Amino acid sequence: MAGSRRLRAASTAVAVTMLAACEYARLLRPNALKQLTPEMVALVNELPEVDHQNEAIVGRLFAHGGLTRARVGADGVMHAAIAVPENEYIWKPAIVVMPRGGRIHLDISNEDTAHHMAFLPNKGERHLLDLPPKTRGRATLELDQPGLYWFGCPVSNHAGRGMLGLVIVKGTVDEEARLDRPRQKRP
Repeated sequence: MAGSRRLRAASTAVAVTMLAACEYARLLRPNALKQLTPEMVALVNELPEVDHQNEAIVGRLFAHGGLTRARVGADGVMHAAIAVPENEYIWKPAIVVMPRGGRIHLDISNEDTAHHMAFLPNKGERHLLDLPPKTRGRATLELDQPGLYWFGCPVSNHAGRGMLGLVIVKGTVDEEARLDRPRQKRP
């Protein structure tokens, strides 16, 4: 009986030591857990599906805005909503995931007192949506190929302050059209 208690205590001590040394154990603290909003959980879950060269930059640039998945309407057109929160130079969410290529309606609201614009991708061209303070606008985009499509606010230095966003269009690319790169060595 005493031997099994010692064994249990020793195994518990080993488990606690291993868990304390683990990077993920720090996420179990209450102040870290309260930061795991549904948008942040969606972002973390999506990152493994982004190609490795871009994964790090996506995680660094957009962790503050979160992620949403476009809803597909009955007519096949996708829909997503984005906001510019008051006194924050971010898109919320900053990443929109489309399940496939096609048409998407973006409803963008500017809740801020500053003037913003959305410089959006559209069939290899750009679409500019003007967003005066406390207004909303709608952009219809055609993104028919899988890939990463960046957008931002071209006003002053808003993009440099964090107003960058990303539309991830999922899907497969024909073998002959792929731009596969070998894994790169990291310093």
